[in-house]
Amino acid sequence: MDINQKAKEFAYHIKNTNEFKKMNKSKIEIEKNKAIKRQLDEYISKKKNIYSRHKIEDASKKISQLNREYDDFFSLPIVSNYMQDTRNFNSLMEKLYKKIENELLK
Repeated sequence: MDINQKAKEFAYHIKNTNEFKKMNKSKIEIEKNKAIKRQLDEYISKKKNIYSRHKIEDASKKISQLNREYDDFFSLPIVSNYMQDTRNFNSLMEKLYKKIENELLK
């Protein structure tokens, strides 16, 4: 068995899930709108900066403040859909990781 081939097959199956397809579709919609994409990139950059410069306790407070600043942005349907679709995909991946872990521990 070639593990690299199995990994490719696994990725192929993930790409064919509804969660991946919806997330990818939402991502494409975001990327079509340059202003929205720029704001999302700015938010992500600020969030990463907070986590890299502050302790967890301080970072949580600052992230909450950042999220409040972006409330209107996150309420836009295109952004809201993207965030929800991304959460759904991440949830799927978390379940897969747990299933793999359980199989490894048998």
